Amino acid sequence: MGITPFHAPIEPMKRRQFLTLSTAAGATLLGQCGSRASLQAQFPRKTSQGGLLDVALEARPVRAAIAGQSLNLLAYNGQIPGPMLEAKPGDTVRIQFKNSLPQETNLHYHGLHVPPTGNADNVFIHVPSGETQTYELTIPEDHPAGTFWYHPHRHGWVADQVFGGLAGLFVIRGELDDIPEVKAAKEEFLVLQDFDAAGSSGRRGNPMMQMMGREGAIVTANGQVNPSLSIPAGGLLRLRILNASPSRFYLLSLEDHVKSPIRLEALSL
Repeated sequence: MGITPFHAPIEPMKRRQFLTLSTAAGATLLGQCGSRASLQAQFPRKTSQGGLLDVALEARPVRAAIAGQSLNLLAYNGQIPGPMLEAKPGDTVRIQFKNSLPQETNLHYHGLHVPPTGNADNVFIHVPSGETQTYELTIPEDHPAGTFWYHPHRHGWVADQVFGGLAGLFVIRGELDDIPEVKAAKEEFLVLQDFDAAGSSGRRGNPMMQMMGREGAIVTANGQVNPSLSIPAGGLLRLRILNASPSRFYLLSLEDHVKSPIRLEALSL
């Protein structure tokens, strides 16, 4: 039986729609803030050039220093979180992927409207340890701008490998980014991950963990514990937040604000 991917036309988001949704969405927040000390984590950005995003990604074990502890984790290109990928509608994405993990893995682009077949976003591709795989896809011309992410999706290893640290942002630029209020704002990204102090390098959880999920004792944003962000007083901040933990729910709030906290649930893996 063949599989035909469903791709429905998507209406571009208008300015009024964005301003309405941004007050309720947990993925993107836009607001005014005062200045404060900054301890800002940075991760490399891989941006498409001339209609092509050509990236080399390697999944491998790493020893990372987090919160004064040395943890055995998993990372893309040795970085937690992995490199941020940026593309535009109509771009071709080509990823030369190498698996340096001790077990099979693969890649999945969470939320992208791309085919789940061939060598695009096919979770049935199994890349054995020590092997390479070329992924290639085209971002549809009518694809919405937004914040997406990539992570492994090898059945039987998904939660273990994501809990080990394998996650990275995948950003699509488009009309949303040209809305004046958005364009004027300083843009920041927060990738929320939790880790086990005993090390999370692809260890399988016990049966209870596999059934109920697990939470790590070390909670990070962009690979750091308690980093802070700063912008000029009275300026605009566009904050994009990704829950890259396999099981944890995050209840987020802004200091000195009385509105209800933002609930970020772990996404289905």
